Amino acid sequence: MEKEVIDQIILQPDEQAIINATDFYFQKGQDSLKKWLNMEVYDDLKEELLKYKDDYQKIQEEARRNHDLGQILSLLFEIISYCDRNAKDKSIYNKYDDKRSLALAFVRMNSWIEHLILLKFSPEKLGTGSTKNAFDYLLNPEDNTTILSENHRELIAKNLFKKTFDSTTFVGELKSFFDKYHLKTNNIQNYTQLLSLITYSIEKQWKEEVVALMASDGTGWHDKHIKEMEGYDAAIIWNSKRPSGTNETIKFLRNRLDEANSFNLYYSSGGTVNYKATIIDFAENQEQLDSKGWEKKFNVFDYDHSFADYSDGKKSAAIIFLARQIEKLRPIPVSEFKFFNGYDAPRQDNLSPVKFEPKDAKDIKFNGENIEPAMHNNSTMRPLNQILYGPPGTGKTYNTINKALEIIDESTSANTREELKALFENKMKEGQIVFTTFHQSMTYEDFIEGIKPVEPDKEGDPVIYRIEFGIFRNLCIEASFSLAQLRESKTTEDVLDFSMLYDNFAGLVEEKILNGEKVELKTKTGGSVLVESISQQGNFIIKHHDGTRTYTVSKRRLSKLHSAFKNLDDISNINSQFREIIGGSNSSAYWSVLNAVLKEKPNPISSQDTRHYTLDEKREVVLSLTKSDYRNKNGKPYVLIIDEINRGNISQIFGELITLIEDDKRLGHEEEIEVILPYSKERFGVPPNLYIIATMNSADRSVEALDAALRRRFYFEEVPPKADLIASDGKLKTQGGIIDAISLPELLTVINNRIEKLLDKDHQIGHSYFMSVGSLQDLKGAFQNKIIPLLQEYFFGDYGKIGLILGNGFFDPVERVEETSFADFDDYDASQFSERVIYKIRDTSKMTDGYFISAIKTLLKR
Repeated sequence: MEKEVIDQIILQPDEQAIINATDFYFQKGQDSLKKWLNMEVYDDLKEELLKYKDDYQKIQEEARRNHDLGQILSLLFEIISYCDRNAKDKSIYNKYDDKRSLALAFVRMNSWIEHLILLKFSPEKLGTGSTKNAFDYLLNPEDNTTILSENHRELIAKNLFKKTFDSTTFVGELKSFFDKYHLKTNNIQNYTQLLSLITYSIEKQWKEEVVALMASDGTGWHDKHIKEMEGYDAAIIWNSKRPSGTNETIKFLRNRLDEANSFNLYYSSGGTVNYKATIIDFAENQEQLDSKGWEKKFNVFDYDHSFADYSDGKKSAAIIFLARQIEKLRPIPVSEFKFFNGYDAPRQDNLSPVKFEPKDAKDIKFNGENIEPAMHNNSTMRPLNQILYGPPGTGKTYNTINKALEIIDESTSANTREELKALFENKMKEGQIVFTTFHQSMTYEDFIEGIKPVEPDKEGDPVIYRIEFGIFRNLCIEASFSLAQLRESKTTEDVLDFSMLYDNFAGLVEEKILNGEKVELKTKTGGSVLVESISQQGNFIIKHHDGTRTYTVSKRRLSKLHSAFKNLDDISNINSQFREIIGGSNSSAYWSVLNAVLKEKPNPISSQDTRHYTLDEKREVVLSLTKSDYRNKNGKPYVLIIDEINRGNISQIFGELITLIEDDKRLGHEEEIEVILPYSKERFGVPPNLYIIATMNSADRSVEALDAALRRRFYFEEVPPKADLIASDGKLKTQGGIIDAISLPELLTVINNRIEKLLDKDHQIGHSYFMSVGSLQDLKGAFQNKIIPLLQEYFFGDYGKIGLILGNGFFDPVERVEETSFADFDDYDASQFSERVIYKIRDTSKMTDGYFISAIKTLLKR
């Protein structure tokens, strides 16, 4: 390797940052790890940590109930945020402004947590691998390296050092290899990190590994398999031949599973890749299959204990894969993949080893969560709750349209922006997507439910108050109703039919009462009761002829009774039998109303008519659902978009939803939670097919910080300014985003670099400020109407700092206040203002083109 190559590499920004750092570059990571190792942990807590060390979901649940455990888990998350670029909630826990981390380790969060607990309490059980290498580096950086992968270390030793890999001598050999280049860092503890960066910069010289497999198969079984996998944790797929490269390929795949927990198996046909299976384990013979115990760990589709039974009558399995999911892909040309060691693309039953996967085909990130049931399509792999955050103008709201459409399984790749917006608007009209904006006046009553006045039908009638459902509860009803439609249709239709009968009968009774007529209903014993009124909630108010006490008969309870007893004549003891279904009640009153409702004749519906359901009817169906109706169901996805989520009082708006929206607290999961709502007194939970996408302006400091409890339940995705998008925007009538020799991407980058130094990266400006700029006049307008006002808001009129960003060209000549310009006022001394400088920003719209271009060049320091 030529010295000139190394000289070029070390001039790169990342390498220069390492070279010039005076402190240990990962000091915060070292401090947090030492804090964990030196922490005193009482015996009961230690026992709990060891008990749940390998159950990632459970330890998080316990941490919510146990404050001490919660504090420890937060510390472990912080340590991991310095170790792995893919760490969960890294943006929250990593305290470096640039969110630096040791490596892209491909280690899942459950393994990081387990190994950190073992490191403290049972280090002898930790073994080798990426996590151990990360901990060793943080504790002793001079004698370790951020090349964490054992697989990569072996490849480097073999292909770069030309030596047999020895884990005990690897770091010494790494230093020896680079000795001849006489590299230095200001802090010796950062030296091996510099060597790691250089090593990955020349990875083409050593990195030749298997990262995936590809099979050729166009027989069409995949779609059926995907459907049949619904409700299972994983599924079996098999191949009649072992992968090409046999033992070497198998070794790479085993390493991949150890470090990344999965690898991809692609299926091609006709020159394109159309399907991808995510493989979490494999077996090559009966002995290996017996040792796996897959059936004990997962609910596996198509599993058989006998290896020999995996056969289609013509071919038998040579290798069996355990797949977490299979998904259909946008067709990707096979030519975009690169194959290991010169192997060709697959033909017939061959399994070709892949050394490079195109970006669009790689693993979907799922934040290190453990395997969950029903994760077999694109939408279910996405986080249920996510927040897009970033400075103003970075396209957060813009991106919610694409994300929402992708969640509901609408393709976005081949559509124009206008077509996407039209599709989005159509889905909003259908109610599958709902958009709202939080503000300081938003309340729980607007979002969930509340008592609100209803305008009377006739002038002079009194105002009545009813329980009205809010945005979120209405959408939960829609999402749950879609799950109800997956169960036996007769059950849903019965509930809807009874709801219609009840409403018709209640309407007739109310009309009679308003006309002064007495309404009597027969009891089971042959007597009768009186209907005193129909309440504002639509319930019957019943009393006996000789009594003064009234009894409420609710529609919801009657619906439950109707579902339980199709024929009232079969009821022998209404008190005991009704109590089993609806609890304590006046059984005689309930029987009377139910009997009367069932005698109503339903309105016939034509077979050619499509039945349309009201929200109230859907609610009745949802209230009839049981826990099993939600379990392992992939219903139609619904999306709630909350723009500017941090502008509302989060705790007040969400209330008990802070707990209910969490993934494992959703209906249908083992830890599901329902609450009794304060106004309707109905049980309520959040369905598993409802997604929340929120946006948050990170520069907005005028509102409270996002509620910590809610923050833990959202996946945060940063949406930073992207200068390269300006040059690629179709609206620009320029080449590469250049107008009159002004590079807009460069201009945005320079301005943002200065803002970040004077404030922070949260106050940068987004690329959208330049996206519609197609001429010099447009650029003048962007500065005058958008950029300059935003800078004035950021710096509260501190024109000196604004000047450091824009330069002299945007300012009129400096004016100084003269003492003589002030009026006389007693003994007040105005001389203190004599040296005060007044800055005035030019109106860019009135600048000549030549002067404006000159001002921009001054800004860019040309």
